[in-house]
Amino acid sequence: MAAGSPHRRAGQPITDPFATAWLVEDDPLRAIQVGGPLRSPPGTGFADGIQRWMVEGHFGLAPVVRAYVAAAVLTRRDGSLAMAAEEHEEFIVVPGERLTTEQRDALDRVGLPVYESDTSARVHPLVDQYAAARIVETRRETAERKAVRRFVDAEPTSWLVMDGSVGHLTGGPGAERVIGLVKSHETQYLEGADLLTALTLREGCRSSVFERSRAGGTPVYSWYLRLWPWTERDLLHGLTRLERWADRTTLEEATLVSRWMLGERAPISTPDASWDRLIYPIHHIETYLRARMGGWN
Repeated sequence: MAAGSPHRRAGQPITDPFATAWLVEDDPLRAIQVGGPLRSPPGTGFADGIQRWMVEGHFGLAPVVRAYVAAAVLTRRDGSLAMAAEEHEEFIVVPGERLTTEQRDALDRVGLPVYESDTSARVHPLVDQYAAARIVETRRETAERKAVRRFVDAEPTSWLVMDGSVGHLTGGPGAERVIGLVKSHETQYLEGADLLTALTLREGCRSSVFERSRAGGTPVYSWYLRLWPWTERDLLHGLTRLERWADRTTLEEATLVSRWMLGERAPISTPDASWDRLIYPIHHIETYLRARMGGWN
C-alpha cells in the first residue's frame, strides 16, 4: 500500500467526475513499456500560462477584483529554451449588474479592461469571489490559446507540448502536432479493469490509447503515462494523461511521444507542488512568467 500525506482541509467538490471513452488501440486496455527517454525534436515548443487575482475593494457589497494573466510558448533550439510567443493581460472583474452608472464610470477611469462576472439573486461574498475567479481562469485560457495559435501558425511543422487539453484547437496546419499534457485527474474516462490498469501503471509505461469526446463532437485521442514511480506514494503520483487529435498517426506515435515526455522530466522541477507530473520546460515557462509579473508575485 502506498503511503500518503496528511491533509489540512477538504478540497473543492469535483463537479464532473466521469466521462465517456472508447478504446481504439487494445481491448482490454493494457500497460505498454515505452522504452528509454528521448529528448524532444529540435524546434519543439512548450506552452503554459499563469494567473493571479485579488480583491482590491468593494462598491458596497460588490467586490472589485483586479487580475493578471499571462501565457508563453518557449521553443528549444541549440539545447536552450527561447521565447517564441507571449500574451499577457491585466484587468478588472466585477458583478456588473450590481453597479451604478457612477461606479462603472469610476472603473472606466482606471484604464483597464473590465469583465462582468455572473451574479446570483442573493449576495454571498464567497460566491461572488468564485464567480470572479472563473472569469480570471477563462481569460488565462484565452491567453494560452492565443499564444499557442501564434506558434502553430508561425511554425506549422514543429511540435508543441502544451499544459492541458488540446480540445480547444479548431484545426488548421500544425494542429496535428500539438500534444496536451494533462496533470489533473478530476475526470475519469475509464472504469473497471481498464481503470485499474491505467492508474497502476509502472514508471515508464503508458496505457493503450482511447478516444474521448469533447464539446462540439470532435474526438480526441488520449493515453496515460507514468513519469515517476508511485509505490509508497499516492496512486496518482507521477501519472499524466497525454492528448492529441484523433488520427492514425497518433496511435503510431504514442510510444515515441511518451519517450519524449520521459526525456523532459529532468532536471526535476521542484519545489513545484506538482513536480511529479510536470516536465521541466513547462516548469521553466512558469518560472519565466512569474519573473515578469512585477508586483503580482
